[in-house]
Formats: sequence, structure tokens, C-alpha cells
Amino acid sequence: MLGNDVFIAFSNKKTVETLIKIVHSGGFNIAAAALSAAELKEKISYYESGIIICGCRFNDEDINSLLEDIPESFGIMLIGKAQQLAYCESDRVTKLAVPLNSGDLLLYLDMLRPEVPVRRKKRPPKEQAIIDKAKRLLIERFGMTEPQAHRYIEKAAMDSGKSIAETAKKIIG
Repeated sequence: MLGNDVFIAFSNKKTVETLIKIVHSGGFNIAAAALSAAELKEKISYYESGIIICGCRFNDEDINSLLEDIPESFGIMLIGKAQQLAYCESDRVTKLAVPLNSGDLLLYLDMLRPEVPVRRKKRPPKEQAIIDKAKRLLIERFGMTEPQAHRYIEKAAMDSGKSIAETAKKIIG
């Protein structure tokens, strides 16, 4: 299970500082920041798990070889230009293309948080079918897990002031 600690690693110090402010404002714990791949690996070595937000380019190591050295217990969010993201071969990362607004960043980061079991209320069968269809769509398109897809729909519903079923209908199209 992923931990709640967030690690931010980019070769640009200003990018790191900006992300720290955004992530901290979203209620996440910043465990460490790094300006190189080597520094990131050293800092995560003290933790069993966490979420890493990093860029596609480091001066000291290729992104694909860096990802090989990160334990599976860490969630990884890769941020960069579309062509840089395409270069990353790993399927265990969440890829976010720039430009990216802070709300989307926090939403995806929230989806990587450890899943806390919740008791969900019983819904009418028609509503539940729509919600399930929207979750399947998110799972297929974005590689989310079922709990991540459910949290995404819940958060989108809260942000829009609509019901979960109405939000699911919008996702389906």
C-alpha cells in the first residue's frame, strides 16, 4: 500500500518550490524534495512507500533506468511534455502532460493516496449500473483501479455540486 508521504523531484529548483506549495495546499505531507535522480533515490531509501512526483528529465539518469530503481511500493506521477511522457516505457506511472492546472494535479495525487475502505450506501439498480459503467470507462481509458475510479467520480461530483449518478452520466457521454 502506498504511504501518504510525497516526494517531489525535478531538475529545476523553481518547479520543485512551486509543486511543494501546490501539494502542501492540498493537505499532503511533503517528505522530501530532490533536484536529481540520485538525490531522489537517496531520500526515498529511508521510506517504505510514498508517492513520487517527478519530471521526465534529470541530468544524472535516464527516466526509464530511474524507474527501475524505485520500489513497487511507491506510486509515481510523471509530469512533462507529451513527447517526453511517451519516452517513458513504464506502465506503473501516472503520466500528466503540461500545461497542468493545480486542481488536476491534486485530483490525480488524491487518486494515488492509500485506499481507505469505505462503506457505500445502496443505490437504485439503474443508478448503480450507470456508476459502474463510468468506472469501467475510467479504468479502461486511464488505467485506474476501481477504488480510484470511484474516488474520481465522487470528487468530480463534489466539485460540481451534482450527484454521483449525474456525474457518472457526464463521464459516459
